Amino acid sequence: MNGTERIMGTLAGTPLDRRAFIPVLSLYGARLTGCPLERYYSDPAAYAQGQMAVNKEFGPDLLLGPFAFALIGAAFGSQITFSSVQPPNIRKPAVASLEEWDRLVLPDPDTNPYLLYFRESVRLMAAGLQGSVPVGACLPAPIDIPALVMGMEGWLDMVLFDRSGAQRVLEKVNPFFVRIANSLFAAGAMVAVLPCAFASPAVLMREPVEALMRPALKQALEQLDGPSVLHHTGAPLLEHLDILVGLPSAIGFALSYQEGLDKARRVAGPDPVLFSGPHGPGLAEQDAGQVEQVCREILEERGREKDRHFILVTTGADVPLDTPPENIHAMRKALIAIGWNVSADV
Repeated sequence: MNGTERIMGTLAGTPLDRRAFIPVLSLYGARLTGCPLERYYSDPAAYAQGQMAVNKEFGPDLLLGPFAFALIGAAFGSQITFSSVQPPNIRKPAVASLEEWDRLVLPDPDTNPYLLYFRESVRLMAAGLQGSVPVGACLPAPIDIPALVMGMEGWLDMVLFDRSGAQRVLEKVNPFFVRIANSLFAAGAMVAVLPCAFASPAVLMREPVEALMRPALKQALEQLDGPSVLHHTGAPLLEHLDILVGLPSAIGFALSYQEGLDKARRVAGPDPVLFSGPHGPGLAEQDAGQVEQVCREILEERGREKDRHFILVTTGADVPLDTPPENIHAMRKALIAIGWNVSADV
């Protein structure tokens, strides 16, 4: 089976030759090709070349488009800074008030160079893979985009203390999100991976997530031309997972296995795909044996639970550049050792 067949089989809940796995190696492609990160995060051909190298070295079942959300902020006018070891970061947000939001002209996905970088990277990857491995487009959920434009604290303050203003901002952001997401589907992405920090209990209490964030997500997701996965961003998600269940287009949820995958399955229901596995940013600090053991334990648990809708991933943000390759290979080693351990006999 190839990656596309394993992903589609997981969605359908049919038997596979092995579980699918998706290490988050958006950044790691630059290591494999020796590409400076400022070029890697501005030249679609360089990014696509890095992901082809990831595919050749590790054989994941899905490859990810650029996981570089500061570039979304830059498209709105935020100032960014490049690093030699990690994706770019926001240095100075574009706006600081609701009045500035009202005057802000939304960037055009068809002309803005930062946004075209995402689209062209996905297009080149999809063309090179020719359907054998699907491409996941990484975008911030619409409820997180304002933080890239006005800063995390500025957006949080507005959500907490100016509900009508926050609603106005989301109404402005949603059409932009839908347009860029659908442009990535048109470019060849199979799925949109949407980190949503502002649904996490580490950021907000239940009331604003239920009253403000879920309706905004629903309005945006029901306009997508393809499926989406809601991602925990490395923050807790399980406590608010019930709020997100049933959203249009959302076929699954990525969260930490340490929150409890059995409970997550009970909350999500039998059909959504759960994505979980070792913590990606911490992969460099372990040895290959530790990574393999964690993966084995997770896979064995999912087998005992007869969970056909599960994919092994690295959670949180990108796997760091200094991660030994054998730590990533350890995920595949665990998969091969465990095999497809889901049947009536498990």
